[in-house]
Amino acid sequence: MGLMDYLYKFADEIGLVTLVSSSRDVHLLCAQRFVRMFAYGQVTIILAVFFTSLDMGESKTGLFMTCTLLGDVVISFVLTLVADRVGRRTILALGSLLMCASGVVFSYSSTFWVLLVAAIVGVISPNGNEIGPFRAVEESTLAHLIALEVRADIYAWYALLGSLGSAFGAISSGWIVQYAQDKYNWTAISSYRFIFVIYSVIALMKFAFSVMLSPECELQPVPQKLEPTVERDVDDENAESYPMSRLRSSTDQDEELTGIERDEARDIFEEMDQLSSKKVRPFLLRWIDYFPHLSKQSLKVVAQLIVWFALDSFGSGLATQTWVAYYFISRFDTKEGVLGSLFFTTNIVAAASSLVAAAISKRLGPILTMVGTHLPSSIILMILGFPSSSTAAMILLVVRYCTATMDGAPRQAFLSAIVSSEERTSVMGVVNVVKTLASSAGPSLMGKFASIHKMPIGFLVAGLCKVIYDLGILASFLGVQLHNK
Repeated sequence: MGLMDYLYKFADEIGLVTLVSSSRDVHLLCAQRFVRMFAYGQVTIILAVFFTSLDMGESKTGLFMTCTLLGDVVISFVLTLVADRVGRRTILALGSLLMCASGVVFSYSSTFWVLLVAAIVGVISPNGNEIGPFRAVEESTLAHLIALEVRADIYAWYALLGSLGSAFGAISSGWIVQYAQDKYNWTAISSYRFIFVIYSVIALMKFAFSVMLSPECELQPVPQKLEPTVERDVDDENAESYPMSRLRSSTDQDEELTGIERDEARDIFEEMDQLSSKKVRPFLLRWIDYFPHLSKQSLKVVAQLIVWFALDSFGSGLATQTWVAYYFISRFDTKEGVLGSLFFTTNIVAAASSLVAAAISKRLGPILTMVGTHLPSSIILMILGFPSSSTAAMILLVVRYCTATMDGAPRQAFLSAIVSSEERTSVMGVVNVVKTLASSAGPSLMGKFASIHKMPIGFLVAGLCKVIYDLGILASFLGVQLHNK
């Protein structure tokens, strides 16, 4: 094998070949992820100190973060549930315009409630992570565009580009703020507001990417082909429908059907029976048809996902990048430029680890990869607040990020394959909303810890929640069967 063969094999191993050979829509979705996380990364560095510069204490800052996340629950829940009906491209474009509007408000206003409404109705990330309907819609669209066997590769690069965006956003924000203050004698609040101006410009770039997506991104309706319904007396409550009579006759004649096959056939015919006798809703109730209906099996899976992801998200809410940045500024008096460089390093490390996660997932499967990579970072988070020097704390933070986000790509590949394609967008939306809801309690609690100078206790609780999540996911879903489409 020549050098080019080895390079091609390496590129294929890390999923680069899959990404390059993917469609234009996949590239546009990944580009949206990069620019959006760039904007979120910029805000991460300055959000908490922006509020303290406006004479709002730690408790009020935490309250803002919590209220923003709670408001986002409603917005994201509605938009993701109707995305397949209204149009995925429409939802992404609308969200981009709202993101732009919120940046404009933050660059001018100093009123707490005005800022809060702008962050809720628009899109301002209070924790440096995903917020709004974007991720659920994008990931569902990616799953729609690519095959299951290479889906982990695309999700790995999707996560990698998000980490890269956060990295470059953090370092640019930190040094822009510090340079503006040191070189041009800008006030702290003026330099922070300039970051929100950049935020709005980036949102317009994201809007352009959204409108460039092709109709292939939309969910194609699945035609319902039903057998003709036999006329029956509507007054006869015991009358058997045509589908159920076909099931009875087929199962009576075919003795080779197994019990599982017979149960599956019965479920199919029962659903056909419901569809054949479905009544048209009154006009005022037709909005219900825009919301999807989950199968009993999917409801059971979603219930388990909600429990474990909620616990993990609560831990994440306690230890957001915004609060970690504030911890270094308040305890070690770290400058914004240095802090931006620190988060640049952690996000670059996270980006590189995402590629390794894709290769590991191909061999071990998504569940073992998720738990094996996430558990060490959870343990490190528990002790993050105890070092007495900034150097030791920075080293721990970098080491944590070596595996902290490696579970992202296999987790999303697992989530996209645990339910059918017709339910995927809504399930992802529901799970992301629950995660946001659970994480919303964290910032306020950490704000209380910060106000009494006990942030290390908050990091300890956060890490413990994540350890329990890792063990719970392993016990619940190891060996579960995934959908191929």
